Amino acid sequence: MKKVIIVGASSGIGYYLAKVYSQKGYEVGLTARRLEVLEALQKELPNKSFIRKMDVADAEASRNILADLVEDMGGMDILVLNAGIGDSKPSWQLEQQIIMVNIAGFTALGNWAVKYYAANGGGQIAGISSIASIRGTHIATVYSASKAYISSYMEGLQQRSNRKKQNITVTDIRPGFVATPMTQENKGMFWVAPPEKAANQIYTAIKNKKRVAYITRRWWIIAQLFKVIPDFLWLKG
Repeated sequence: MKKVIIVGASSGIGYYLAKVYSQKGYEVGLTARRLEVLEALQKELPNKSFIRKMDVADAEASRNILADLVEDMGGMDILVLNAGIGDSKPSWQLEQQIIMVNIAGFTALGNWAVKYYAANGGGQIAGISSIASIRGTHIATVYSASKAYISSYMEGLQQRSNRKKQNITVTDIRPGFVATPMTQENKGMFWVAPPEKAANQIYTAIKNKKRVAYITRRWWIIAQLFKVIPDFLWLKG
């Protein structure tokens, strides 16, 4: 039985992705800050599962928790790094938290996973980036910057793995708008996907070992548009 670990599984995409993987016959490991939510989710899953309380903002503790979880599960084939926070109402305290979770925490776990896979014959890392990674925005400045970091970091990991022939696949998942607790206060959203639909498309993208996948797929169109808008227009906001 293949084994997947989902970091950030207590709500939204991670919550529904846990259900998809379990229904597909995977053994799942789930982490989040809210252990009680994971305990309730665990009761709904048809296959074997493991849970751990993890605050990704504490990078060193998160690495140790991941190592313990992998040992308890007897291995890891796929790591999904889904934990992340946004900044619709920016303050330095919130921006600092975004950096700790979306950048430092993501890197700490990605770094651990690469070393683990390199020593154990390979595997796959899937990181949840965002359509917001493509260009900086005034709406969520630090959030979009953190997602740009994630996309660039994952591209670098894939290149390094290829050069070293480490048999590691790195998949950059770039969702558009998904109906999750983090987006419920956003205004002007369109093409909003139910989290169940997003989770199924993410599962398929990871299974097919996509380098980059837009969720839902129609967001590829917006991504191409973002890339060609001239700076003088984009920077007007």
